[in-house]
Amino acid sequence: MNAPNSPDVLVRSVAESIARRLAGEKRPVRALRSVAHMVDNDETELAVDDLVRVIEYFGIPILRSEYDQIVSAATQLNSMDSLTETGIDRFISG
Repeated sequence: MNAPNSPDVLVRSVAESIARRLAGEKRPVRALRSVAHMVDNDETELAVDDLVRVIEYFGIPILRSEYDQIVSAATQLNSMDSLTETGIDRFISG
């Protein structure tokens, strides 16, 4: 079992949380499921990058707690580049 603050748990949690909010929107939900599949396949670093790109591409508002989880995962993976490149913090809505 993975620790609750491990990158894979954090990334999966954020992807699933956003997917629940967007339940009626097929394209972003499909992309978010793909992120979860990457985590399942031990590709968490790629999953962080994809998650950030999905948020940016679809302009998905994220909660402060989701942003904090993404930052935590990216920091643990030494993978903050995609967050700074996209300026994902501009999508924080609450």
